[in-house]
Amino acid sequence: MTMAVMNKAGALYQYGQYSQYGIQDRQTGFGSSTDDTETADKIVTVTTDTTDTTARITSVTYSDEAIAELIYMIEEEKLAGDVYEYFYDLYGLPIFENIAESEDRHFEALIKQAEKLGIDVDDFVFAEAGSFENEELQELYDSLIEMGSESLTAALEVGVIIEEKDMIDIAAAIDNVEGTQLASVYENLLEGSVYHLDAFEALLG
Repeated sequence: MTMAVMNKAGALYQYGQYSQYGIQDRQTGFGSSTDDTETADKIVTVTTDTTDTTARITSVTYSDEAIAELIYMIEEEKLAGDVYEYFYDLYGLPIFENIAESEDRHFEALIKQAEKLGIDVDDFVFAEAGSFENEELQELYDSLIEMGSESLTAALEVGVIIEEKDMIDIAAAIDNVEGTQLASVYENLLEGSVYHLDAFEALLG
């Protein structure tokens, strides 16, 4: 059975046999998204004009959808780190430890952005490994752990699944917050996911 995932740009991704592991189009996950006139919390950033010593205050507002997306991405980065740590403990292959550490940095970067928006992040920061608020991500984690526990090759294939999904979701998130500090953070995460995907695919040959 083949499942198709459509990203915001319209590119079609086929996951084939992996459809049973709950990979979905994230863009359908918000249900009642708001239009551009509706905003959520406000983030204030300070920049300094190099020709003037006076600091300028720039106010940036994010939609409810962008806030929901940020919260989802926080847990998605946690999922990646938790899965890779599990597989490192299981197989001892350094790639899992190395990329898990990178995913932890991604998680921390998004946590900092959420804190600037006044979002309570305690549920994510103090959550146990393998535990998620989002039911979709909880089911995905459980399924990927089951899949990757079958063999080392299967675990590396899980890495490919995670990074491909991550790239789709990050690209969509960037579209919703273009020109903001949050978009810059997402872009750094996207670059990291590209490297992670290349590393897993190289080991799979």
